[in-house]
Amino acid sequence: MKKFSWLSYWSLILSIFSMPFLFALIYGIIRIHPYFGYFLVSLSIILSLIFGFMAISKSMERNSLATLTIIISIGSGAFFIFALLMSQMSGPTG
Repeated sequence: MKKFSWLSYWSLILSIFSMPFLFALIYGIIRIHPYFGYFLVSLSIILSLIFGFMAISKSMERNSLATLTIIISIGSGAFFIFALLMSQMSGPTG
């Protein structure tokens, strides 16, 4: 019988954790060094993807939750990269 395991649940938690943490970091609610915060967000996204792909590859695992978390992680990663690229747009003009 197929069921969800800890891989699926941790993948979901890590994929959902990354974006509120990023916004809390940007708006100054969490006061840590920005580079460390960006590292934590990127680590959360990468671990979520790894756990999601591990859950999909298991034969006794239901794939619906792992597929959803991979989609959320890819979207979060794309938004994170887009936000970092847009923050570098206002360089020196002189």
